[in-house]
Amino acid sequence: MDQARKRYAVGEREYASGRYWQSAKAFEEAYDLSRKGDLLFNAARAYDRGEYYVRAIETYEAYLKAGLPPDAEQITQRVAALRKLLCQVHLSTGEKAYVFVDGHEYYQTPMASPAVMDSGYHRLEVRAGNRFWAKEQQFVPGERYEFEPTLEEERGGGQGLVSSSQVEELRQKPRTRQLAVVLHVGGSVDMLGNNYPPHQLALSLGAEYRLLEGRLGAFDLGLKIPLELLQGWSNAGLLLTLRGVLTPVPRLPLELVLSLDAGLAVQDYRANAPVSPKWPCASPSYLSSCSIYALRAVPAVSVAYRFTPSLEVRAQLAGVELNLGSPLFDPRFAFGLQAAYRFF
Repeated sequence: MDQARKRYAVGEREYASGRYWQSAKAFEEAYDLSRKGDLLFNAARAYDRGEYYVRAIETYEAYLKAGLPPDAEQITQRVAALRKLLCQVHLSTGEKAYVFVDGHEYYQTPMASPAVMDSGYHRLEVRAGNRFWAKEQQFVPGERYEFEPTLEEERGGGQGLVSSSQVEELRQKPRTRQLAVVLHVGGSVDMLGNNYPPHQLALSLGAEYRLLEGRLGAFDLGLKIPLELLQGWSNAGLLLTLRGVLTPVPRLPLELVLSLDAGLAVQDYRANAPVSPKWPCASPSYLSSCSIYALRAVPAVSVAYRFTPSLEVRAQLAGVELNLGSPLFDPRFAFGLQAAYRFF
């Protein structure tokens, strides 16, 4: 049990670091030592998060067979959803050889029928002694792939077989879905004390497109419509968004974001608003409201975490909303939470 606890602790550390394959293996080793069924669920969850869907399905099913868990219905639904993310691969060769996917041994040839495989970008290898064949490409869920591998002798200078840990480190991170619809809820607080207004509720709806993505970062372009309410002011605008994204751990769906929103804003002042020492409207005025047009820029720092390929939650830790208009210069501290739905 002491060894099982140590392997469990290793599994938790690896999971937190985004090394999901290693995490799942540690949880499986802890299960072999303790026979506690919940460890199989931990292993399945790690495979699932790492998008090793074949292993996730196998381990979820082993978890269900280990007992009668209270979450059996949810697990069964998740297994059904994961099966839709698999593809089929058939390798037409009569030779006896070993098939590797991303460095992990999965199958052997000759294959009597197609084998299921995780979708996504993968390296497929067939090896028999010092002869091999390899193919790297994107595999689409639900599709069937036919290959006729011709094994050739491996010549000097090649990488050869590497350990599972090395392959996990080199494996490409999953491609992020390019289009996103973003809903923002937050607030803004006056920074100069001009009572213009002291604080407001901030809402916005926008869309983003991922222009570029690399192993350690990405670049997004977006458009948003902000709306701010309360304190007798109602502000709206149209902003262009530029986002620079840093991915500290490629296999961990966590992003650090530097963003800049820039565009136009219309700030509408109503007669019942608190009096400002810098009166924005003509005085005396018989109108119930007046509008101020401004240029708006919002630099901000945020963190984002992708819970599923479709759902991303972001926290805007700090932002400065700058409204450049006449007669007021209005800097405000901005913060909030965002939910982004990614598709395509």
